[in-house]
Order: sequence, then structure tokens, then C-alpha cells
Amino acid sequence: MTDRKAELIVCERTGRWATALRRELGNRPIRVHETRSLTECWHLLAENPAGFAVVELADRVLDELLGRMSRLETDFPFVRVAVVADRALADYERLIREAGAVHFTCSPRLLRPLAELAARHLDQVPEPDRSPAETIWSTLPWKAQASMQDRIE
Repeated sequence: MTDRKAELIVCERTGRWATALRRELGNRPIRVHETRSLTECWHLLAENPAGFAVVELADRVLDELLGRMSRLETDFPFVRVAVVADRALADYERLIREAGAVHFTCSPRLLRPLAELAARHLDQVPEPDRSPAETIWSTLPWKAQASMQDRIE
């Protein structure tokens, strides 16, 4: 694992989907990193081996996206990829899901389920340089009391 917290990576041409996702995520402490190409997106996934990618489907990237997704489990087994697309590409949903997408949507107004899915995935990723036990300990209710006790002593 890297020394960075896993990120939500949005790969699209315009920023429209990233803006809508930020709105749906509200005040959750999730960093949304935008890219404009699949190559850049996959480079970021290499740095975030448990990240969550949202990729915009377009005719010009269909073959490349399917090729990359076919290797996803081998290259990045903990990464999850969701696909967003224009309504004109809705017929590709079955193909994209079979390729491994965990979610597919054609509406920026219906991103709440995608935002929730991404947040759940990223919440399960341990903090960098922390063991699973340290991550669990930091979420326990008495952790704050123990920290307070340490300061008193």
C-alpha cells in the first residue's frame, strides 16, 4: 500500500460527473481526483491500489476501457470501477457490467447510489501506514477516552 489514503478517481472529459459526485458526497472527507484520460486514471490507480475509479464511457474509449477492465482483477485486485455514460450509450450497460464495473449510470441526477458505493469502499481501506488493528482501534468509542487519559498522565 502507498502512504496516501485511497482516493476516488473520476476520469472524464468535462468535470460534470466529478462535480455531481462531490455534491452527493457532501461533507464526507473523500478526496476526488479528476483525470482526463484512461492512461492518467490507470497511473493513479497504480498509486492507489485500493482506490475507486469512476470512468466516463465514450465511443472513442470503449475498446481501451474494456481491455483495461479485463486486466483489472490481475493488475489492481482491490480497485473498484464504476462507469458513467451519456444516455445514448445506455445499451452498453450489460457489456460494461460483465467486464467488471460495480455500477453503471447515465444520469448525473442519480449518483447517490454510486456515491454511497464509493464511500463504503473507501471507508474500508485502512489508513496508510496503519495496521488493520490500528484502524479498528481508532474507530472504537473508547479511543477518545484513552487519548484523553494519555494526555492527563
